[in-house]
Amino acid sequence: MLLGIVFVDFYGVIVKSLGNLYPTTQLAFFRNFFAIAPILFLLILTKEISFIFKDITKKFLLLCFLRGISFVLMQIFYYISIINMSFATATTLTFSSPIFIVILSIVILGERIGIFRWSAIIIGFVGVLIIMNPTSEVFNYYSILPLLAALFWAISNIVLKFIPENFSSAKINFYSINFSYLGSFLILLSTTEYSHIQNNSHWGLMILIGILGGLASILFSYAYRLVSPSTLAPFEYLGIPSSFLLGWVFFSEAPISQLFPGVIGIVLSGLIIIWREKKLSIKDETSKKLH
Repeated sequence: MLLGIVFVDFYGVIVKSLGNLYPTTQLAFFRNFFAIAPILFLLILTKEISFIFKDITKKFLLLCFLRGISFVLMQIFYYISIINMSFATATTLTFSSPIFIVILSIVILGERIGIFRWSAIIIGFVGVLIIMNPTSEVFNYYSILPLLAALFWAISNIVLKFIPENFSSAKINFYSINFSYLGSFLILLSTTEYSHIQNNSHWGLMILIGILGGLASILFSYAYRLVSPSTLAPFEYLGIPSSFLLGWVFFSEAPISQLFPGVIGIVLSGLIIIWREKKLSIKDETSKKLH
């Protein structure tokens, strides 16, 4: 989990450094295209490559398509935000995804939530508003983009709940990343934006974006299948100090006054949701044993 967070933060640094030289849609395309390589390596390693096209249903393809397109939109919104905002601020706002997951669970899954998770939603949004500071003169629409990235990350997680458990992580990742690749390719074509890669160093960085992104997806998938989400989720918030450190080292950014105290609200909101989910899962398991 921690390694996946480091990979995401480092490829975010590369995206921000290349963001003024190449269109966002082009960066998203190369991220998804080269992310296929580690997925294929995983399929070969797990010996699933020979079964990759077997037992595929229309429902599975549709869900992977929705997940893949959600990934593309999440990437584009996230890239635009980190290119035009401070790295740590944009990254911190994307950590509002647990709030959107709860809201989508109510709307799509029909879940009923109590006072704890409603409180978490309110605290989280207050934290977001403090960081965004919409009444400030420096506020602009870029501040909304990390929230859209968080929303589409939440959608990809909700979609995952509809995929039957008999489909392996490797197979889900393979089809999702291929739909991400195709989606990013079509978006790139529709924008008619493309800049020729300037040198071999930039080619290497483009490839590295995809490799790091693909590896991160694999690591997150396996982490969440081996350990309960409520146990792992708090570790995601280590991405906030990590992004702050990388933003300071690579871009000389230190947006402490903008992040605090709003970041406390976002983290507290997420931890309340995680704690409540854990309590409910323990309650369900106890109920099943009794019956």
